[in-house]
Amino acid sequence: MRKLILSMNASLDGYIEGKNGDMSWMQPDDDDTWDDLFGMLKDSVDLFLLGRCMWAEYRNYWKRALAEPEKFSYHEVAYAKLAEITPHIVFSKTLKESGWGNTTINNGDLVTEITKLKAAAGKDIQIVGGADFAAALLDSGLVDEIRVLLNPAIVAGGKSFFHQLKTATH
Repeated sequence: MRKLILSMNASLDGYIEGKNGDMSWMQPDDDDTWDDLFGMLKDSVDLFLLGRCMWAEYRNYWKRALAEPEKFSYHEVAYAKLAEITPHIVFSKTLKESGWGNTTINNGDLVTEITKLKAAAGKDIQIVGGADFAAALLDSGLVDEIRVLLNPAIVAGGKSFFHQLKTATH
């Protein structure tokens, strides 16, 4: 059975986004961090999952990195190239089109559909986000592995990830 992996960047006080959407506190473009991420993704993951709320921003950012690589770091362009060839599924009841050729929209029941994906042949599955989608998956009990990249920052407000969970996860 495929593993469902959740990876999140978080501040020491549990925020994934600072006040007014501030992301400046996240770790810089560090070779070791990116090497770890790419190694894991290339070797063991062949499917990315996202929720509707994060999808447009994610898609647009990585498509811009492909179209204008001179405006992005080497690592960002490398990730964009990986994202372009890796299948994505966006879970949404309202989206009709993904706007990216490697992506399908799934409007089925989240637990049923993820259970099917985990049972299908393939490598592991990476939850890309967003926060509400990831929390719903954690609350469902379907997440097999959680990877939190702790950033050496205390944000003191913004969008909390862990506080919106409804069930304990061990």
